Amino acid sequence: MGNDLSHKVTLFALVAAALTAAGAAISAGAHASPALIGWLGACTFFAIALATGATARGLSADDHLREPREPHGPSRPEPLPEDVTRRGVFGLIWGIGLGAFALLAVVPFFALVRRTSTPGTAWKTGSRLVNPDGKPMRADDLAIGSIETVFPEGAVGAPEAATLLIRLPDDAAAVDPARHDWVQRGNIAYSKICTHAGCPVAIYRKFSHQLYCPCHQSVFNVLGSGKPISGPATRALPQLALDIDAHGYLIARGDYAEPVGPDDWWRPV
Repeated sequence: MGNDLSHKVTLFALVAAALTAAGAAISAGAHASPALIGWLGACTFFAIALATGATARGLSADDHLREPREPHGPSRPEPLPEDVTRRGVFGLIWGIGLGAFALLAVVPFFALVRRTSTPGTAWKTGSRLVNPDGKPMRADDLAIGSIETVFPEGAVGAPEAATLLIRLPDDAAAVDPARHDWVQRGNIAYSKICTHAGCPVAIYRKFSHQLYCPCHQSVFNVLGSGKPISGPATRALPQLALDIDAHGYLIARGDYAEPVGPDDWWRPV
């Protein structure tokens, strides 16, 4: 491989490394597939290795440029090519390579940051609450202290939309004042997906008004906006704001305001 070719390969490889590193950072920031991020990172390291090899090869003289030394006294070496001796060439080339490595270093921070938006669930403004059999729920259907799993009408079984409907005593003065109007005739609703590991929150302690996740023993305060009070969960259960339509059926005001499930629930795998 001649010096000119080596220099071209080095430059091409370092530019490719910078581009693939930028692609990995952008993909991580967009929460793209981990496989795509991994392949882009691997291509970056391969390009750096190719540039290193090409540079090392370019620094060695070709066979036709070598000559035997004189028996006495030093031989007179050929002058180095101008593109090698020009000041700052190698610094610029390797600066590109080091910049690619520096860019890859920020990829984990993008990949691990909590996602601030979600695709949403099947809940929409005006969606009727229906039980697993598809029957719409009226405000007085549940007995006080009882619980029912409900879904938006037309989306029964949608896992991300599974919701717990709980009937509190009619006097719900103890409910978080900021969300008092989210409760209708004692009916309050929370996501059924635990914010710790995605297990179903399926146990309600009516005397203490607590929801209990049997998988890892997280406990959530029903009267306190679903905030965790013990166990490994750190985020509150998302609460669904309720209304009553003209026919007495419970309806949703819209989708959940917070992402349901654990932090990585919506990330592609």
